[in-house]
Amino acid sequence: MSLDKDIALLREVPTFDILNGEALRILAISAEQRHLAEGQVLFKAGEKAECGYVLGAGVIHLVERDARGRDHVIQVIERGSLLGEMALVMETVRPVTAVAAAPCELMRISRSTFLRMLEGYPEAAQRVRRHFASRLKSMMRALDKVRVHLEASRPERGS
Repeated sequence: MSLDKDIALLREVPTFDILNGEALRILAISAEQRHLAEGQVLFKAGEKAECGYVLGAGVIHLVERDARGRDHVIQVIERGSLLGEMALVMETVRPVTAVAAAPCELMRISRSTFLRMLEGYPEAAQRVRRHFASRLKSMMRALDKVRVHLEASRPERGS
């Protein structure tokens, strides 16, 4: 892809759309292009995650293995999606396996590149921090709803 197309693709991703043009340019220039054939594994569950991937073309299936060893597609990822968002800011492991369901083109963005970009653009770092804080608040609200539901369905003790 050309630099302009890479920047346009990054703008499709909510995590990156909040960045200014120069910060996006640095990510696009530093990104490694990856190509996967249909059926090829991008990463496996349990692997150390040191980067994020932006899907530029194709389809990725996120796969989880059940207790019987059978794989199940739990999510379908399409163009403009970011895989491994948390890996851009912290050490983590891949929770699922990602498999190309069709030929794919991806941009690989390393954590070190992303963090260096944030260091150079404090206003971008502030927007990214707010973005992650907002996502965390939403997740906490959702988890709280689950907790309330579970507590309401729990049988009374001592009855």
